[in-house]
Amino acid sequence: MKKREFLAKLRKKLSVLEESEIDDITREYGGYIDEKIESGATEEEAVSSFGSIDELAKELLSAYKVKVKEEKEDPIGNFASKVLHTIDKLIDTLSKKSPQEIVKFVVEILILLVIIGLLHIPVAMLVSLGKDVFYILSSPLNRIFFTIWRFVLEFAYFILAIILFIRIFNARYLKNVEVKKEKKNSPPKNAERKQKEVVEVKQSKGAISTISELIVKICVFFLKFMAICILFCISFYLIGMAIVLVFCIYLLIHGVMYFGFYLVMISLFLLGLIFFWILFNFVLDRKNNGVKMFVSLAVSFVLLGVGCGIAAIEVAETEFINSPPSDITTETLTEELTMDEDTIFIGNISDYVVDNSLENVLVEYRYYPLGTTMSTRITKDDDYVYLDWDLENIYLKGEFLDHMIRDLSEKKVYNYYIEPTIVITANEKNIEIIRENRQKYYQSGTNHTSCDFVRTYFIYTIIDREEDEEESDTLYVVLNEFQSENLVTVPISRALLDGVTEGYYYEFTFNTYQSYIDTDIENIFEENEVVSIKKTDKPIDEQIHEDSCSVFY
Repeated sequence: MKKREFLAKLRKKLSVLEESEIDDITREYGGYIDEKIESGATEEEAVSSFGSIDELAKELLSAYKVKVKEEKEDPIGNFASKVLHTIDKLIDTLSKKSPQEIVKFVVEILILLVIIGLLHIPVAMLVSLGKDVFYILSSPLNRIFFTIWRFVLEFAYFILAIILFIRIFNARYLKNVEVKKEKKNSPPKNAERKQKEVVEVKQSKGAISTISELIVKICVFFLKFMAICILFCISFYLIGMAIVLVFCIYLLIHGVMYFGFYLVMISLFLLGLIFFWILFNFVLDRKNNGVKMFVSLAVSFVLLGVGCGIAAIEVAETEFINSPPSDITTETLTEELTMDEDTIFIGNISDYVVDNSLENVLVEYRYYPLGTTMSTRITKDDDYVYLDWDLENIYLKGEFLDHMIRDLSEKKVYNYYIEPTIVITANEKNIEIIRENRQKYYQSGTNHTSCDFVRTYFIYTIIDREEDEEESDTLYVVLNEFQSENLVTVPISRALLDGVTEGYYYEFTFNTYQSYIDTDIENIFEENEVVSIKKTDKPIDEQIHEDSCSVFY
């Protein structure tokens, strides 16, 4: 603390005394400081030799037999004073710089901001890694965990970026700056001192200073209000993470050995605690131990990185099966509907079953009863029949939870479908009408939508029938699928077969307007469009044979 700041604070602490008495005391202590400086001490050392200014003021007031009430510090006022003091120092620094130096100052600030921005790259990489890890889980758990993961990392980066900017800015530009520093070889005369004090009092009570302090106090109040709101959210986060940790212990007891995932959860919980404590101290104006906080953050992030690495290895060792377990059976809801030649069924129909004994149409909703109550919601509007459904009372049955835990202990993850699959059962004529009407509907200008799927075939022979001029742009390909003995000849555009040779496996990419794909080779080539053919060297058990697209309408 400098001499001037010390005497100003001492004057404020002694404000209950007469003005003349305060002048005598401050003049006396100013002389003490000057004597210590002349003896070789620095200004800060001379001031610090008096100890705590609060204790000194109490001793002086007790000597005058004045009882002083214990006053609570005004933390907001102190923080506002620090902010105003920093602004004054910055203004004082810039006022002494030439235009060239100011330009250099601006450039350096921009470079500092760019560097801090580049430090976001590893954060973005961790966010992306978390997305890859958490999205292995089923919805909505994957979104919940990923949102928590992203919030913690982004919030940590935000706090650390602010701390880094303030530390560098203060060390680079404000560390050795003292506002309106006046070096004096001897104490000023009483008249000069009094005149200066009057000017200082007027300045401190000026309108501009008062407005500035008010603005800063409002900003601090707003920041604390935001911090309280964030604390409220973090409290729920910590409660949720505590529940997750208890569930992790439950999984560990039941033989689920995903230690990387457990480390990630522990580190996320610790990070939440650290940020809670930082904001809690900020709201209550308590000082944070910078070293302890930095070490805690560093340990948490190291733990997080190690957990992510181990989790990545464990995920690589896990078998992901894109279907529910074979021992879980579906339940069925059935609706019987009438139709005519203009009826159009709108919905994600996954399969058609021919039953020539039926006059009407049976719509079956097949779903896995994971605890979800399913109900149909079929509505009719003129010729349109909308096949919808409702999910009610979503929860997880104990038997399914036990099944999932048992699968995880064996490092297997199944895809439990929540949405139902819709199967249409009707006679052959009605099914043909339904498919034709849906094809026309989804290929219309208004409802045009499509998706791609891939299937792999072995090409035996390519036949060129040049004698037929109408088919001169078409070649005939003899092919079959793996584990199929049936050879089928299909027409394919000559342009798509450029570079294709006989005796190899090729991946055929089709474009379709239907979610259901008939696996019959002739029907696939007849009802869908081949958009590309690419040679593949994949082993037979890794070849692509997609039976349906994801939902696209």
